[in-house]
Amino acid sequence: MADASEPEQVLLAQRLRDRARATPERIAYTFLRENGSEQDICYAELSARVDALAAHMLAHAGPGDRALLLCPAGIDFLVAFFACLAAGIVAVPAAPAHRERDAARLAALLEDAAPALVLCAPEAHAASAAALARAGCRVPLLHGPAGEGAVSLPAPAPAAVAFLQYTSGSTGQPKGVEVTHANIAANVAAIGSAFGFGADTVMVSWLPPFHDMGLIGSIAAPLMLGFRSVLMAPGTFLRRPAAWLEAITRYRATCSGGPNFAWELCLRRIGDAHRTGLDLASLDVLYNGAEPVRAATLERFMQAFGACGLRREALFPCYGMAEATLLVAGGPRGRAPRMLALDAAAIERGEVCPTGPGQAGSRLLVSCGPAAPGAAVAVVDPARCVAAGADRIGELWIAGAGVARGYHGRTRDSARLFDLRIADAPASLGGARWLRSGDLGFVRDGEVYVTGRCKDVIVINGRKIHAQDVEELAEGVAAALAPNSCAAFALEGEGGERLALAVEATRALVRAGGLDELARTVRAAVTAGTGVALHTLVFVAPGAFPRTTSGKVQRARCKALLEEGALPLLALRPVLDSGSRARADAAIAWLRSYAPRRLDSRLADERRSLAPHVLPDFGLRGLLGLQAPAASGGLALATRDLVRVMAQLAALDLTLATLVGVHNGLGLRPLLRFAPEPLRAQWLPLLASGRQLAAFALSEPQAGSNPRAIGTRADRVDGGWRLNGEKHLIGLAAWAGVLTVFARAFDTAGRALGTVALLVPGDAPGLHLGPEALTMGMRAMPQSAVRFDGVFVADAQVLGTPGAGMDVAQDAMGFARLGIGALCVGAMKRCFQLMARYAARRDIAGGRLLENPVTLLRLHELDCAIQAAESLVEMLASSTDAGEPLPLEACSACKCVLSELLWEAVDRLMQMLGGRGYLETNLAPQLLRDARVLRILEGPSEALYAHLGALLRVPGNPLAQAIERFGGGGYPAWPAQGSTGWQDARNGEFAAWTLLAATARGESSAWAARRLDVLRHAIGAESAAAGACPAGATLAARIAEYALAIGDIEQSAPGEAGGLDPLLRQAAPAAFVPEAPTPAAPSSLELVRACVARWLREGALGDTLPSGMPPLDVEAGAVKGVHAWTDDMPDVDIAREAVPVIDAWTVDTPFSDLGIDSLASVPLALEIEGASGVPVSAELLYDYPTVRALAAYIDAQRDEQRDERRDGQPVERRMEFE
Repeated sequence: MADASEPEQVLLAQRLRDRARATPERIAYTFLRENGSEQDICYAELSARVDALAAHMLAHAGPGDRALLLCPAGIDFLVAFFACLAAGIVAVPAAPAHRERDAARLAALLEDAAPALVLCAPEAHAASAAALARAGCRVPLLHGPAGEGAVSLPAPAPAAVAFLQYTSGSTGQPKGVEVTHANIAANVAAIGSAFGFGADTVMVSWLPPFHDMGLIGSIAAPLMLGFRSVLMAPGTFLRRPAAWLEAITRYRATCSGGPNFAWELCLRRIGDAHRTGLDLASLDVLYNGAEPVRAATLERFMQAFGACGLRREALFPCYGMAEATLLVAGGPRGRAPRMLALDAAAIERGEVCPTGPGQAGSRLLVSCGPAAPGAAVAVVDPARCVAAGADRIGELWIAGAGVARGYHGRTRDSARLFDLRIADAPASLGGARWLRSGDLGFVRDGEVYVTGRCKDVIVINGRKIHAQDVEELAEGVAAALAPNSCAAFALEGEGGERLALAVEATRALVRAGGLDELARTVRAAVTAGTGVALHTLVFVAPGAFPRTTSGKVQRARCKALLEEGALPLLALRPVLDSGSRARADAAIAWLRSYAPRRLDSRLADERRSLAPHVLPDFGLRGLLGLQAPAASGGLALATRDLVRVMAQLAALDLTLATLVGVHNGLGLRPLLRFAPEPLRAQWLPLLASGRQLAAFALSEPQAGSNPRAIGTRADRVDGGWRLNGEKHLIGLAAWAGVLTVFARAFDTAGRALGTVALLVPGDAPGLHLGPEALTMGMRAMPQSAVRFDGVFVADAQVLGTPGAGMDVAQDAMGFARLGIGALCVGAMKRCFQLMARYAARRDIAGGRLLENPVTLLRLHELDCAIQAAESLVEMLASSTDAGEPLPLEACSACKCVLSELLWEAVDRLMQMLGGRGYLETNLAPQLLRDARVLRILEGPSEALYAHLGALLRVPGNPLAQAIERFGGGGYPAWPAQGSTGWQDARNGEFAAWTLLAATARGESSAWAARRLDVLRHAIGAESAAAGACPAGATLAARIAEYALAIGDIEQSAPGEAGGLDPLLRQAAPAAFVPEAPTPAAPSSLELVRACVARWLREGALGDTLPSGMPPLDVEAGAVKGVHAWTDDMPDVDIAREAVPVIDAWTVDTPFSDLGIDSLASVPLALEIEGASGVPVSAELLYDYPTVRALAAYIDAQRDEQRDERRDGQPVERRMEFE
């Protein structure tokens, strides 16, 4: 390496004179203009111009004074910078400030640096003078030497400040780093060593000269080490990124680079046609630094430009900062980047836990190489100033000769950040002066890994999320966004910190009207990638996004401007353009024309099936893709237009409306919001056009109103998940082409990960459909059980992120609850229509029924209820269209109150119709049955009220905020004081009605206020009774006594013959079947399950087994006949009609829930013991409280018995009694 051994002994100013004497004609720098022309300057010319300008400057200022450099990138900047160093004047490089909007930045810099003079390029003298005048600057403005007289320039001291490097300043408050001449010499020596620079090196750089990477790496290092540097203006690269790579090709550059965003810009803007003429084979070093290095970017860059001769070994991730002059870590040269996959959850905890590449929940980090020569990097716990420890993430602290002196004029900040000690530092570094980097990371195998910025860590619900991870997710799914166009931060709310993201919109995106689609895509990506919902998403007007002069995102400033209301924002249009309303109107008109001719609601209800033409017709009209893009066959409706269509459909046929709502809200929405793009592309056209239907599989026998209690599990396997479990009452399951299934997720070690949402095709191997449930209402929409027996689901079919499946479920259920509100509005209008029609035609003793005061009051109240309900639904829908997060709690309140109001309306319709209302042909009976389920669907009202009431006890809860926001004022005190279940339920109900009252307008406002007042008094009157309720056991005993008065009868009808004739079955009748071999002994699980089932059966009906059920034979070492009545029942389903309670238990149901108490456990234990041949005491039913647990115990005992027999030991059978 030429001169790489001694540069730290020679300062930069002296090195220029040495070069001019030794190689005067050698080209030092080339400036490549945007038009392709070039301007060279050799060492001799550069030295002469520098000396002349230095002398001229000393006529206006003295050594130690500061000179502000407002020169653009080019030869004039080089001369001005080196002249300052030669004169001993402190250079202050800054971006030219010719625009009026740069005045504030320039004024702040002038105030902080207090320069004695300002230097500019000759051609920019007028513009610079105007900028300085706007900033109120009165110092001399020079643009070149007055003459060329030679003067003697004193050599600056190594410890003297050479220049002030103003940092990126994310807050907008400039801080000048005092970099000494010795700092430059030491860091350049480290750069030369790490990068392997020599005399034959050729550098190409577009980096801004007023920032550390461009100034030190592309200007100071080439001069100090004696190689050529080809420079171009940053704007040239930004306008046409291909110009950078063309320059590398043209000059056969051996070294170049830039921040990660520059690599991304090349990937986005340089197409295949432009790559044809590129030759990057000359590159020995292509560095990536100055901002987080992304593994995906490196890989995609290699894929894109490997064919251009770029070698993987040339990729050179590095790490540095202005406070350390530039380089801190990098290299080694000639080695491909090293990457490390870590558990993302462990990173949040500050732990380094390596995982396999590509493993779910992992994050791939790029090594920034070892510490630069002469530098040391420590991983520190800053709170205690001690080493963080092995495999711990801490703050990176830096020591070495490159660490700058401090911040100009900021003594306290300098002491706090530049002059620190590590208590347990190695002896060799015990007295070292350490710099706090503000970066989080760790050192592994001697290499530095950066995980994020301390100040950019966002804490949401106790989870630590790195801002750049959120930004990377957003930019990764939005091809329309430019690199470095997102800022993630936390916004403080009454409920704690909320995740926020500001995105700069491009002009093309604004013109195309694509903000709404982009918003949905970004929200889904962030939720899927982090497991945290994006609370606030705003789009910043083009050109107004806060960035530093080097192009870095100013997160803190962006946040501050947003909170102050000073950030120019673009309003999100409703999901849909103005055409949304027209499309909804057309759909409504078609429904009104279609229904009289093609719908037969009563026949569909009686037959429990829709006519075959209905769903295809709906699909052709886009009604099965209400918010799906038009390209997929959907209508792309805004939410406020969607609820209008749903209300219309509910007024025509509530069953059909519910079916459409289930498909759109629960089936299609998870796909739209959480599916990866390939999965959306596969299924969206099928579902939106109605060629396939979608189901939502969440409910289980033990997980109805509490979805977090689901027992279905998904175990991690290679390439995906293995799904086992059972769902019940799944709407559309029998017709669905695909199901969104929710399961508890477990990793390969059996550790729980949370919930996972999986998109499972209806024909997946191992998926079994159960019998259709005979529901009271919604008869034309099938409700079925679904069983999953080892169903394999690939990783590509995961919705959202593993562990965050409940985010998918809650979003879908919240939207469905808003949809139920819309259904209620439409059905209530239908009730009103029928009541008014009947009352206007029905004569009673006092005249027309319509003139009856009671009738008028009822109709008036219903009219007010409809107005209030419609207002609430419209307000919630409009807030969603405005880009606000879906208000889940408000949607729950909407569903509860409106379904109760619909029930009132249907009940009053039935009552008004009298006997006519009892006739199936008069619509009211089916309306009543269908309306009833809306009080249960997506959570019973009582359970949701209790949840809302418990939520109200949390300060700043979302429901209270919604009431304030929609009502424009405060909310009343909750009438039930305390935290019992009753108080929570009643307060939740009161809050839901308060929300209705807050959104009501006109006449309905007074009606809602009256209803709220009635409810308040009812709760007050009920509170005394609630406190006087007897215990549950007391009530149960009283009810048990009813049997003495009315008996305890359960009908056991023979039922209908529904099986296939034996002579027509696939299997031959028994008379024709050869004698089968003796069946193998049943498993312990079957034995215990059969014994419990028998106990339940006999406990309910006495000692007589139902006809055809074989008795248990416990003598022959096997239980004969067990298979005959358990094979077809996944969780034992004996005599389903006779003993309904058995339908609800599984092998994981606790014995106590089955009524097996200490008395009942004795005979049951004896029976299990006799059947299994293993001693089973009554106490074991408490130690192993489920069928599965007890069966596992019996298996273990059987294994021991076999071992004893093998060893020749007798097995003693004993029975234990209490």
